Amino acid sequence: MKTANFKRFIPAILTVCLFVLISGCAPKQTYYPVYENPTNTKWIAEDIDGKPIGGFAHIWMRLDDNGKIYGSGGCNSFRGDYSYVNGQFSTGPLGMTRKACSKNLNLQEFKFMQALERVQTMQERNGMLYMEGNGNSLLFYKGH
Repeated sequence: MKTANFKRFIPAILTVCLFVLISGCAPKQTYYPVYENPTNTKWIAEDIDGKPIGGFAHIWMRLDDNGKIYGSGGCNSFRGDYSYVNGQFSTGPLGMTRKACSKNLNLQEFKFMQALERVQTMQERNGMLYMEGNGNSLLFYKGH
């Protein structure tokens, strides 16, 4: 008699076990807030459009509280204006020095500057700054 009662609960027990197993395997959603104040931090580029920075280039930028952006594309310095309103990032015209650099460094710097002028959003996740938009992406880490 006890075995018959137990057999009656097997479908319910299996259903509960399946539910527990499935809910434990569900992907966890992570919320990444938009970084609201990326200013007064030196951001060093780690990759441009998913490709790592090549050679010994030191590409970096800094965003000031007063809407000014400046940095280095790896060879030349740049500066200009930026805005970050309601999660939308944009730069004004950026001025640059014109030093002679190697062909590879010039190409990498061109790609960086092009991406910087095209990106539209930025988020900080785990100490990294992600900028994306118009088919371009930039990834930075905090510098000193």
